[in-house]
Amino acid sequence: MQIIRQCDLVETPWKNGGGITRNIAEERDAGGPLWRLSMADVDGDGAFSSFPGLTRILTVIKGDGMVLHGPDGDMQADYAQPVRFDGGAPVRATLTQGPIRDFNLMFDTARCAGDAQIVRAAGAHAVGQAGQTCVVHVIAGVASVEGADLGVGDTAISNDAPLRFDLAQDAVALTITLRLKGVHCGTGRNDTLRVFDKAAVRA
Repeated sequence: MQIIRQCDLVETPWKNGGGITRNIAEERDAGGPLWRLSMADVDGDGAFSSFPGLTRILTVIKGDGMVLHGPDGDMQADYAQPVRFDGGAPVRATLTQGPIRDFNLMFDTARCAGDAQIVRAAGAHAVGQAGQTCVVHVIAGVASVEGADLGVGDTAISNDAPLRFDLAQDAVALTITLRLKGVHCGTGRNDTLRVFDKAAVRA
């Protein structure tokens, strides 16, 4: 398991000045990227970058939310409600009540299956199973993941085993599971997990 603290993430301003991205982690193999996790601060309305061949699951983790305008109609992206859409589709966002922060999961649609869920109930939980990549991200309050304390914006990642965590009263967590298609659990995986924190940048 790896713990990525929000305070250790590197901020990258957008070229258009409309926001900031903090990359968290990615996994890749010989065929290229399999998935990526990131957070973004969105300060104004605008279009999403196009990523053909990828599925995107976006979750607003701070602020009111936004409306996503896509080719199949509008999607409401409210606080702590994951929204899934085609990463290659032309999508434009309209903020509903000012700036927001969102958590982005993008994965190779042909080679990965991914899912994101919100957990609000206090107490003990588990996410994923052996052979999956399992993620817990704290949106509000605090959580203890495999004995490590996580605060708002912190992320825990396990690349091959379930994650067990305890959620405090009134806390909110985002859980993610990722599975490589055509690969049996725990076998045949030669991919590499990369964490985008300040230590990694210095290295």
